[in-house]
Amino acid sequence: MGGHRTADCARLPAGQGLRIADDVSLSVSGHAPQLGLTLIEILFALSVLAFALLGVAGMFPAAMRSVQTGGETTKATILARGMIDMIRADAFDSLVPRYNGFDTSKLTVACPVTPPTPSSPDPDYNKKKWTCDIRSSGTQDTGQGLPGGRGVVSVACVDFDTTTPFKEKSDSGCTKNTRKATVTVTWGLQGSRSVSLVTYVARVE
Repeated sequence: MGGHRTADCARLPAGQGLRIADDVSLSVSGHAPQLGLTLIEILFALSVLAFALLGVAGMFPAAMRSVQTGGETTKATILARGMIDMIRADAFDSLVPRYNGFDTSKLTVACPVTPPTPSSPDPDYNKKKWTCDIRSSGTQDTGQGLPGGRGVVSVACVDFDTTTPFKEKSDSGCTKNTRKATVTVTWGLQGSRSVSLVTYVARVE
């Protein structure tokens, strides 16, 4: 005859658990698990974050100096290229007497310079304008000129050795038809930085 078996479970005192027929004991705890961070863990995390932020903050001054240096170098190159273009556009026979030995630090000029007119020519206008471009006041605020900027130009009479192609040699009597112009722009503390450009100008017959 079919039937079913029932089992009686006795109540046990609190804390002793409940024993089941398969001998598995279930313990009853009266406290919930503790979640979250301790004060020491929070302080340690904040310390690591502070060190990381200090490292990132230290990169900004170096990045700014790099950007400023790059901008000044570009500006000096543009200024030197401007004088090169003016030399190439000027009369060939005037290059040595007009530009050789020119130094912006030795030129007294009131900026800005008024452009010459046919009725009032100024053969030194290029040198005056270039000097003003380099010296522009308020370089840090206006973005013009160079801090401590100075420009120097040299123009030499040269010739080339026909036995060795492109080998340059001096032309002491300036009887040949080639001039070598070197433009140097310096700036910074005591001219600590510089850019130099060289060009050759030939007489056009």
